[in-house]
Amino acid sequence: MLIPFVAMAQSEMTDSIKTQELKEVVIEGQLQQTSAIVSTYLPTKRQRNAAQNGPELLNHMAIPQLGLVSGYNVTTNSGQKVDLYIDFVPASEQDLNGMRMADVKKVEYYDFPTDPRFQGSQHVINFIMQQYEYGGYVKAYANEFFIANSGQLNLFSKLQYKRMTFDIGVGGWYSANDHMSQSTVETYRLPQTDGSIKIFERISEPDYAKVRQQSYWPTFKASYLTDKITMVNTLGANFFRSPKQNTAGSVRFSPADFPSTEYTDEQNSRTNSITYSGYWNFVLPHGNSLSFNPYYSYSHTNQHRLYSEASGSSFANGATDDSHRATASLRFMHDFGKYGNITAILNGTLLSNRTQYSGTSTASDRLTTYRVGPGLFYNFKTDKFNGLLGGGFNYDHSKLGSESEHSTQPWMDLSLQYGFNSKNSISLEFHHATWTLASSYRSTAVIQSNPLFSYTGNPDVHPYKSWDASLRYVFMPNNKFNFAAFGQTTVITDRYAYVYEASPNGILRTIQQKGVGNYSSWLYGVQGTARLFNNSLMINGQVAHRIVRNGVPFDWTNQRVLWHLQAFYYVGVLLVR
Repeated sequence: MLIPFVAMAQSEMTDSIKTQELKEVVIEGQLQQTSAIVSTYLPTKRQRNAAQNGPELLNHMAIPQLGLVSGYNVTTNSGQKVDLYIDFVPASEQDLNGMRMADVKKVEYYDFPTDPRFQGSQHVINFIMQQYEYGGYVKAYANEFFIANSGQLNLFSKLQYKRMTFDIGVGGWYSANDHMSQSTVETYRLPQTDGSIKIFERISEPDYAKVRQQSYWPTFKASYLTDKITMVNTLGANFFRSPKQNTAGSVRFSPADFPSTEYTDEQNSRTNSITYSGYWNFVLPHGNSLSFNPYYSYSHTNQHRLYSEASGSSFANGATDDSHRATASLRFMHDFGKYGNITAILNGTLLSNRTQYSGTSTASDRLTTYRVGPGLFYNFKTDKFNGLLGGGFNYDHSKLGSESEHSTQPWMDLSLQYGFNSKNSISLEFHHATWTLASSYRSTAVIQSNPLFSYTGNPDVHPYKSWDASLRYVFMPNNKFNFAAFGQTTVITDRYAYVYEASPNGILRTIQQKGVGNYSSWLYGVQGTARLFNNSLMINGQVAHRIVRNGVPFDWTNQRVLWHLQAFYYVGVLLVR
C-alpha cells in the first residue's frame, strides 16, 4: 500500500507556512504467518490473475507445508493427502474449477483441525472467499493441448440470494492420442524345488498406440449457510467412455528362456456413475455442535479386452461391475472452554460389488462389506500449543459369496503443534489405522491375460494395518522467503503381496498375506521458496531422500533422492513458467 505523507510546520517568527514533501512510505502487510492452530497465506493479485482454479493458485503460492501440486492431487511435502475446503465446506473438482480467483481472500492450512466442519480431516487447505448478499457469476474454464490432442471445456454458474447459494456446473474432456505409450516390464519370481528363486522378466515394447477417451459430467449444489447452520447437498453424475485403448508391438524375455513374438492389445471400457453428498453442521447452545455427513454413489462399468500374439494365441476377457458405496459420519463436540473440547464420532461404510467375468473366466463375484467405527477425541490448545489425542475401533464385516468374515481393529490419532511465534512452528503427528480392500483382491476368478500369465485373488485376505509418524518445522521470516524441514515414516503390517507359481497354463499370480514381510518407508527433506525482484520471480524447490524396505517375498531395500524445482516469472499480467 502506498501512502503519500505531507508534513506541515509553522514558523514562530513569521506568519508564513513552510511545507516539505516527504518521500512515499511503502507499508507492506504480512502475507504469511503460522501458529499452533493454523497457517494463513494471503494470495497476491499476480498469483490470483495467473491461476484458473484452486490447485493452480496453491502452486503459485508455494505453501511450505505442501508438496508440488499436480492437477487435483494435493499432498503435504511428505506425501500425505490434503483435503480441500471452500469456506469450511468440502470442495469437489468442479467446485475448485468454478472458483472465481478474484474472490479468494486468504488460504488457510491446518493439521488435525478440531473444527467439526472439517469432519475429522487430518490435513486441510481452506479457501476463504469474498461473500456477497446477492448476485452471482458465470465462468467458463477451457484448455486445449494441441500436441497431446486433448482438452476440456467446463461451464459454471453461481447464484447467491441471502442465505441460499446455488451452483450448477457442466463440462467434459477428451483425449485422442496416437503416440503416447511406454514399455512395461513384468518381473517374475518363481520358487524352485531346491529352495532357490528363478527370476526373469517379460518386456512389452509397443510401437503403435491409439487411445480415445471422453468424459462428461453435470453437477448441482444447493447450500444454506448461517452463523449456526450449514447445510450443503450436492448431486452429480459422470459418464466416462474409452472406446479405444489399443497398442501393438513386441514381447521379449530376459533371460531369453522363451521366444520373442509380436502382440496386439485392444481394450475398451465405459463407466456411468451418480453421486450424492450431504454436509450438515449445526452450532448448538452451551458450547455444543453436531455434524452429519451422508454420501452415496453408484457406478456401472463394462470392460473388454482382446490380447493376441503372432503365435496364434488369443485371449478375450470382459467384466461387468455394479458398485454401491454409502458412508455416513456423525460427530458431536462439546467445548469446555479453557479445558479444551471433546468430540464423539460414529462412522459407517457400506460397500457392495457385483462383478460378472466373461472370456477366459466366467465366474461371478458378489462382495458386501460394511464398517462401523466409533471413536473419541480430546483437544487442548493455548495461544502457542495445540494437542489432539483420539482413538476408537473399526468393526469390519465382509461376505464374499457364501463365506463371511469379521474383525475388530483399533485406530489412533495423535497431533502436537507448537507455534513459537508468527514466523516459526513445529508439528508432530502419529496415526494408526486398518484399511479395507478392493473386491478384486478377494476374487476367486482365474483370468488369463497372455500365454504365460494368469492371475487371481485370495478370498482369505483381510485388512492390513498401517502406522504413520511425521515431524515438520516451518520458518517464515518475511514475505520473500519461507522454509520447511520434514520427516515421515510409514510401516505396514499384515501386508499382502503378489506371489507367482507354476500352473498348467504357465505362471499364476496369486495374493499371499500369511508369512509375508512388512513394508516400511522413511522420507526426510527440506523445501524452500524465494520471491525476488519485487515478487516478480518466484522460485520453489524441494530435495528429499526416501528409503523403502519391502519384506519377503521380494526382500529388497531401495533408496533414491527426490527433487523438484519450479519458477514463475510475472510480467505485468503475463506469466512465464
